[in-house]
Amino acid sequence: EKELIADYSNAGVVNIVHLIYQHKGYEGHAKDYEFSGTSMREHWEMGLEDTERTLRHKKWLMLPTNADGVTIHDLHREDPT
Repeated sequence: EKELIADYSNAGVVNIVHLIYQHKGYEGHAKDYEFSGTSMREHWEMGLEDTERTLRHKKWLMLPTNADGVTIHDLHREDPT
C-alpha cells in the first residue's frame, strides 16, 4: 500500500480532455443501440472533428501549472472558437 501511495504522489502533471459525443436532435431513443454503418461513420467523423478542434487549442496542450497538476478540458463547454 505504501508503494502504491508513493507512486501516486509522484504522478507528475496531466491534461485530461473530454471528447464526449453530442447527440443530434434527430436522434431518438434508439441512439443507444443503433449501430448502423451510417450512424457509426457519422459518430466517427464527429469524433475526428472534435479531436482536430481540440488539437488547435495549443494552450490546452501545455502542461498544467496548478498545484494539483491536473487540468480538465471539455471541448463542448470551453470551446472559444
